[in-house]
Amino acid sequence: MYKLLTVDGNPKVAKGNKLQDKYWSCILHLIPESTEICPYQDIAGCKTGCLNTAGRGGIIKHGETTNAIQIARQRRTDLFLNDQAEFMTRLIKDIKTFMRACDRKGKKPALRLNGTSDIQWEYIKVEGQNMFDMFPTVQFYDYTKIPTRKIAHIKNYHLTWSYSEANIKYAAWFEKIKHNIAVVFRTKDLPITFKGKKVIDGDLTDMRFLDESNVIIGLKAKGKARKDTSGFVINNNIIARAIA
Repeated sequence: MYKLLTVDGNPKVAKGNKLQDKYWSCILHLIPESTEICPYQDIAGCKTGCLNTAGRGGIIKHGETTNAIQIARQRRTDLFLNDQAEFMTRLIKDIKTFMRACDRKGKKPALRLNGTSDIQWEYIKVEGQNMFDMFPTVQFYDYTKIPTRKIAHIKNYHLTWSYSEANIKYAAWFEKIKHNIAVVFRTKDLPITFKGKKVIDGDLTDMRFLDESNVIIGLKAKGKARKDTSGFVINNNIIARAIA
């Protein structure tokens, strides 16, 4: 339906859309192939276990090296890197199309621009406006691993910061943060608390802007992340033994 945006192709987004009466959400997926797309991928140790390999995006037939989902994401990524002006023109068109679809459903539009990327959209402008300025009635939301992002002044953009212990200095920064923090756990059952904060199940829906404040967003490791040993994925078996 949308050249750049995906509505029901992401299982968690689709699940949230079915559960939500007020909002309808869609997502933009790129390939996190460089620090231009994900600046902290090496520091945070999340490159190998990235959600880009989760779900259908990671299903590749025997004897093949890619699939239709990855090919589509690569085309979008190449367009963003090689012709950002054209990419933004298409993105604006797709957002307008999505907004009209939301109107027909009687729902408010919600949009996650960084499905498998960590682009600082607040700095990308078209004729002097970023996407948040251009579409003030759209609720934008994302995860980020960039600790220095400052978006409090952007009223229609919600960020959830993503935790990792792959780098000691990076992990220490999160001890002071007052925003919601996403943590990927290795095992099936999420812990009740982490770092003294309540853990909620972040896999129930993708709409992070509806979460309560000052909590840990618990996510279960998916795709290649299940085998991650960098410190990006937290082994809560160890946490459980320590508590016991």
